[in-house]
Amino acid sequence: MAAMNPTQKPDPTAAALADLTPADILRCTARYLERHGWIQGNAYQPDTTDPFPAACAIGAITISIYGGLSAPVDRQERHDAWRLVNRVTAQLAEYLWTDGRVKESDYYGAMCSSAPEIVAGWNDDSTQALADVLDILRAAADDHDRTHGGTR
Repeated sequence: MAAMNPTQKPDPTAAALADLTPADILRCTARYLERHGWIQGNAYQPDTTDPFPAACAIGAITISIYGGLSAPVDRQERHDAWRLVNRVTAQLAEYLWTDGRVKESDYYGAMCSSAPEIVAGWNDDSTQALADVLDILRAAADDHDRTHGGTR
């Protein structure tokens, strides 16, 4: 690796990605949907060659973590990324329930829905609009910061 000139600043990307909290990812997800579009019924816009297609909430969470449509090649990185997708999805599902946007029967009980099912059901609700999705993603991020002190 070449030596850096003392006036050069190191690339902050790797450290920045390593320090993302679920709240940060939820905000990145909202920004992704603003820039690339929001859809219902599929994780990503079908039949597109766009490397950053329109996505549903879970699809945008995944892209926000992976950095694109493809999972990391390294097995450990892929495992860590997938765990983070599940963690952020669970955080959003928890917020949707505590905010009263999910029926209690969908959240508790013998036949309760999984976090991805809760988030997909909310995303795909026919009364849902992009503005509402963005507001909820940001509110869930704020809630995470408030309840977890901005920690990972």
